[in-house]
Amino acid sequence: MSALVTYVDVILPLALPQAYTYAVPVDLVDFIKIGQRIIVQFGKNRYYSAIIKKIHHQKPPVEAKLIEGLAEEEAIVTETQLRFWEWMSAYYMCTEGEVLNVALPAGLKISSETVIRFNEYYNGDYEGLSHDEFLVVQALRAQNELKVPQVQDLLKRRNVYPILKTLFNQGIAVSTEELVERFKPRTETYVKLNDKYSDDAALEKLFDELSRANKQVELLLAFTQLHHKTKFIRKKDLLELSKSSAAVLNALVKRGVFIEFKMEVSRLGNLQTEEVTDTQLSSEQQQALAELNTQHTTHNTVLLHGVTGSGKTNIYIEKIKEVIAEEKQVLYMLPEIALTAQIINRLRKVFGNAVGIYHSKFNQNERVEIWNKTLHGEYKIIVGARSALFLPFADLGLVIVDEEHDNSLKQMAPAPRYHARDAGIMLAGMFNAKVILGTATPSVETFYNTEKGKFGLVQLHTRYGNLELPEVVTVNIKDETRWKRMQGSFSSVLVEEISNALKNKEQVILFLNRRGFANYQTCKTCNHVYKCKNCDVSLTYHKYKNQLECHYCGYFEKVTTKCKSCGAVDLDIVGMGTEKIEDEIAELFPSARISRLDYDATKTKHGHTEVISKFENRETDILVGTQMVTKGLDFDHVSLVGVINADQLIHHPGFRSHERAFQLLLQVAGRAGRKNKKGKVVLQTADPLHPVIQQVLNNNYQAMYERELIHRRQFHYPPFARMIEIKLQHKKAQTVEQAALYFTNETRKLNKALVLGPAIPFVSKVNNYYIREVLVKSNQQTKDLREMKSAMQQVLDKMKTIADFKTVDVSVNVDP
Repeated sequence: MSALVTYVDVILPLALPQAYTYAVPVDLVDFIKIGQRIIVQFGKNRYYSAIIKKIHHQKPPVEAKLIEGLAEEEAIVTETQLRFWEWMSAYYMCTEGEVLNVALPAGLKISSETVIRFNEYYNGDYEGLSHDEFLVVQALRAQNELKVPQVQDLLKRRNVYPILKTLFNQGIAVSTEELVERFKPRTETYVKLNDKYSDDAALEKLFDELSRANKQVELLLAFTQLHHKTKFIRKKDLLELSKSSAAVLNALVKRGVFIEFKMEVSRLGNLQTEEVTDTQLSSEQQQALAELNTQHTTHNTVLLHGVTGSGKTNIYIEKIKEVIAEEKQVLYMLPEIALTAQIINRLRKVFGNAVGIYHSKFNQNERVEIWNKTLHGEYKIIVGARSALFLPFADLGLVIVDEEHDNSLKQMAPAPRYHARDAGIMLAGMFNAKVILGTATPSVETFYNTEKGKFGLVQLHTRYGNLELPEVVTVNIKDETRWKRMQGSFSSVLVEEISNALKNKEQVILFLNRRGFANYQTCKTCNHVYKCKNCDVSLTYHKYKNQLECHYCGYFEKVTTKCKSCGAVDLDIVGMGTEKIEDEIAELFPSARISRLDYDATKTKHGHTEVISKFENRETDILVGTQMVTKGLDFDHVSLVGVINADQLIHHPGFRSHERAFQLLLQVAGRAGRKNKKGKVVLQTADPLHPVIQQVLNNNYQAMYERELIHRRQFHYPPFARMIEIKLQHKKAQTVEQAALYFTNETRKLNKALVLGPAIPFVSKVNNYYIREVLVKSNQQTKDLREMKSAMQQVLDKMKTIADFKTVDVSVNVDP
């Protein structure tokens, strides 16, 4: 009887509709594990790292290829993660391969390799190589290059990747389309004393021998000083302390006094000086914590609804202590990288190096290191943006989603277009963990879920320390303009308040949710507006770069003095952005120190941290920013917040515009008067009687919520309907129009949903692709979202069989 063949179903980093099956060579059967990375061939001469999803003996309908080898011995993805990926691909209508691509750091992905070449610049030796590694080097030196099958033939084995990996890492070989680990551990040079000088007598004798060499004695003294503090002494630290040159150290190494060695170190840094401190809860916070624990006995998810400055973070910290005491892990999600800089400092003061950070500004090597530390349980707390959801938690006990209302928690591209709040609740459920959703301005859907009993609710009504909420005043810019009181973008009221704040040595935040200097450039003679050549949008003027930029595709043009349409020199820039506000405020207050917090000013890894740290340390008087300044930042000395244009938020297209305007305005208002005294907020608006403005003036969340519910029930929007948005794109307008009509008509025939569209969106062309949108809503008959998705998928699959529509790019956005 022949032995059973072992097969593995794997997830490839490709948008494949299902897992792909491979056969396992007999010699690898005992070593494979679910969640392990393996090397497989897919397509002609293309090799990928894939994740094992399932191990079985069921023969596939087509002959299965053999796997090429193991990328490592241990699994790097947990079985819970695989279940989470499967749920995410089903719910957000994408493939598991697309989820894998978003979830895994690039440093854990292996790309294909075809040719290996000898590195002619390698000048090291081959002493540490194994027999097989040396064989490959000899063949490379003789032939200069080899293909993977040739290496397999040479060594008479299929799994040659560990051997190639060694040669790549040591720099002996290079490749085109490298198949190497992108993650390389960071190493530093350390110094230790030769064992023969370990006892006091030998060390004293050594000092006597070196008595004439003063520099060497100083270096040896510095070493003994450092050795009292730490076992491992970095070469860099030793040279700094002794103020010696590398030549002095090299002389002692040659003499056999010191031994240099390399050691792998963390890229992430360790907390050396922070003292562990305890937070003191107010009586209201203690009551809220007790209520939170009570609510968690009946609800896995609880909304912590507290006014800005109520001290929600203190309650989070107490809950984290409880979870860590149970030897479980905590995921603390934030909408913005900017927020992690402040929160991480607060958490590390309490929890030290048990706290890890994870977000997109880390390089790939740092992300792999965090991944591995989370997998092995070295980090008990992970603070991060939405991508932290995908880390390999061993035993998650608590998920905190701070600022749960924030639209930054929703990924828009690429697929999966997930919402980190909803996905976090699902992930927590897989660990039987609890969830806290924290915010001063809950999303309408979340608050509705508390009313329906799906989520628990705990509320904080006062600021920590009984501080008063800021005074909010409106300024009618129509009146200010009529009476010629405006100074650029600033009303007389705002200018006066800024002046008073600066006189009192207090800080100011100015908020405008548009980056750049001006909206667009136009010719006053012929009215020509400078537009992007690839997109259906005007170009935004950036003064500091002296260019016009498209914020959709990145296209830019240098600013010219003549109109390219009529040749006139009468050009004007219209509108305003954060750069212009920064310029104008510098003219009004030339002695003030001004910083800007927006995407353009914080593109580097530590850009956010630097701007925030300067403001915290009072090295900046006025902070100008986009919505980044609204998100939970806590500054002690801000007495004034100025909103340059509140109407811009209110009159934005979309059914959530009033909700989001209220949230942004209330959040930015909450930055005023956080610690020392009652703050002030100045809202500049042309419509001070607008309901949203009035709701912000009165800090009335309930009024906003009830008004939104009336409109959404009337027009059948969430939470009274489920929605899926389909975006179709093609380089030909006629093709995308036909495809959108086909999808709309075919979906309507199935009678599983209300289908609206196709519509031409506000921005109808991006990067030379014409866009059409279709909105699918649940109807009275279709309560289950799965029925809607199934009907839509049928139509999308049929579309792929039609020749004219095969090149139409379709993206699906569930819960837009």
